Amino acid sequence: MSEPIIQVNNIVKEFTIGGGFSSVERFKALQGVSFDLYKGRTLALVGESGCGKSTCARLMTKVYPATSGEILFKGKNIDQITSRKELLDYRSKVQMVFQDPFGSLNPTHTIEHHLTRPLKIHKQVSDNSKIPGRLQELIDLVELAPDTLKKYPHELSGGQRQRVNLARALAVGAEVILADEPTSMLDVSIRLGVLNLMQRMKKELGIGFLYITHDLATAHYIAEETAVMYKGQIVEWGDTQALLTNPQHPYTKLLISAVPDPDLPFGHLVESEPDYSVDADKIRATSAIVRDGFDQIGPNHFVKHWVDAA
Repeated sequence: MSEPIIQVNNIVKEFTIGGGFSSVERFKALQGVSFDLYKGRTLALVGESGCGKSTCARLMTKVYPATSGEILFKGKNIDQITSRKELLDYRSKVQMVFQDPFGSLNPTHTIEHHLTRPLKIHKQVSDNSKIPGRLQELIDLVELAPDTLKKYPHELSGGQRQRVNLARALAVGAEVILADEPTSMLDVSIRLGVLNLMQRMKKELGIGFLYITHDLATAHYIAEETAVMYKGQIVEWGDTQALLTNPQHPYTKLLISAVPDPDLPFGHLVESEPDYSVDADKIRATSAIVRDGFDQIGPNHFVKHWVDAA
């Protein structure tokens, strides 16, 4: 396998809570998180709300710094990216696509404006005469009709708006896309189209994806590798198929048992395993305890040590 585009190494992120007339407390959102992203591959970061998935993405886009640990982009620590030019270049290569496809588009501007602006800001075209041709290329890449450019966001469906957001990431020359729950606000009937588009972008353009989700079913569909997160730590990670068919950590089993999908491997696992939802609180309590050691289960399958429930 080639060298990773992005390496997240033992990242810790603490936030300060309180202040003023109240006491100040430190909240540890990430507790020693590590993973790699590769060109043309997808890593699914899976877990329930509040586990730290989106915090990982925000650190990778330099929205705020890590408390400790390092994030490397093509071998360079992103903390060393400080000049405006370097920052602009990095942010063009590492793009984020958000959950709400409407909230990230300005309702007062056309789709043409939304795609032209990043082309100009990031100097992706040598002169303005080449902009129309590039816009048409982008619209074709995300499988939208040519007349989409003249429309406003409210005239598009949720799936079409998310395709526009993916086109905007392509417009600035993205090599890595951090997709934060990109299909969770879309109708089930159109999720597959957006997921298939992401698959095409990965295979044909070599884009690396971090797919942030709480949905194991879509992670199973799109990701070669999966990392399961709980309370700021990754508890199990590796090959998606291996992790889903042979889950080891109690929290991974709990997540799988909650998937409302009758198809294999989920239906088979739910039938053959006990009802984890009965002991959900106990599993969460034991999974929240930070442990350092891990075991290798298979060629690309690892699980963090956990404290057995008393």
